[in-house]
Amino acid sequence: MTKSLIPAVTALLCFALSAPAFSAPASAGKGTPGVARIDTVTLKESILFALDRDPSVGQQAAQLGIGQAQIDEARSGWFPQISLNGSTGHSQTTDSSGSLKNSAAWGLTVTQLVYDFGKTQSSINQQKSQEENYRYQLMATFTDVAEKTALAYVEVKRYDALNIAAQEHITALEGVQRMVSLRADAGLNSRSDVLLAQTRITGMKATLEQYRASLQSARARLGVLTGVQATKYAEPPQTLVNDPVPLDQIDYTWIPAVLAARAQESASGYAVDRAKSQHWPTLSLQGGRTRYESDNRSYWDDQVQLKVDAPLYQGGAVSARVRQAEGARQMASTQVDQARFDILQKAAVAQADWQGANGREQAGQQQLDNARRTRDVYKNEYTLSKRSLSDLLSVEQDIWQAALSRITAEYDSWVAAVNYAAALDTLLPLTGIEKNTANTLPDLN
Repeated sequence: MTKSLIPAVTALLCFALSAPAFSAPASAGKGTPGVARIDTVTLKESILFALDRDPSVGQQAAQLGIGQAQIDEARSGWFPQISLNGSTGHSQTTDSSGSLKNSAAWGLTVTQLVYDFGKTQSSINQQKSQEENYRYQLMATFTDVAEKTALAYVEVKRYDALNIAAQEHITALEGVQRMVSLRADAGLNSRSDVLLAQTRITGMKATLEQYRASLQSARARLGVLTGVQATKYAEPPQTLVNDPVPLDQIDYTWIPAVLAARAQESASGYAVDRAKSQHWPTLSLQGGRTRYESDNRSYWDDQVQLKVDAPLYQGGAVSARVRQAEGARQMASTQVDQARFDILQKAAVAQADWQGANGREQAGQQQLDNARRTRDVYKNEYTLSKRSLSDLLSVEQDIWQAALSRITAEYDSWVAAVNYAAALDTLLPLTGIEKNTANTLPDLN
């Protein structure tokens, strides 16, 4: 794995973007604690910055590299095994012809596996399936990072909208205060009305400061995830809140969590085959040449042998390993259903939240429109002394509550949409990032 793995992953993810590829600012790169400042950032850019920065992507990519190395290790069983050996010290051999006292020996041994009844091949297949599991986990990590970033981005937009709405409400209250002050100066109402309007403004300014603090906190969280803070955050793509796929039409066959579970199930099956093959012998061809140094003469010992290693009895160890492997396969099989269940549960909750938020948003907008019309009527009637200041402040409060409800529902809808897209592994494409299909994940070596 190269040192520039994470930027390479990011570049490969955005290779099909309609806009030119870009890279994160230098101060926002991997391993850099600082946060760069830019003018404008989009959700797509924020996710790509987060993929470039989040350590979990690099960790999972490194795990994928380990999986490839494990395959190479398993394949090595088919290659010749060459060893060099040597020894020195006293050694005495006695037979019918006499005895020899050896002082040193060295030699070379070559062993070639001939046939092992599937032990090596099962190991190779098991590691291949395990490597696929790591590959799908890496894809799932992309989506996890994107979801975390998108939710943080939505929170920034939420508090940004709340700050704007709170400032608009303060401006409206200040307009009421000016109207009340003019009438008080003209003797049409008491000065206490002016104090009441000022009290409402002061209270709303305190609320505005709370929203500003929350906005700064949300910007800080997003800045840590992406490594950048922007002056302006663009609106999320509307494709995220389009009508979601119905729950009964979810295609689980390309969701990484399910694919990872299936790959693990396959690896467990090969582990069973590998354990069963331990009941059978292993055949190998061994050749060697050893030099012996003795007290009265030196000689070479050459050998070429067909070796058979056949376990006869191991106290039931092989049968126990087979049972363990079969149990692991059964557990892996249930993980496939568990993955589907978790996806369906998350998608169902997100869809229900999305529908509920949409209904609340529409109701909030209607309430806001009605309250604004009522405000215009009340202002006219107030100038004619047909309405009190309490009526004006009450309708302004209705407008604020309606605006607050609408904004809350709008961004709850965005949150639900992000959660739903993440559950179905469509979040990256919906935000404008081209994600390769499961079987064509780029080579990260």
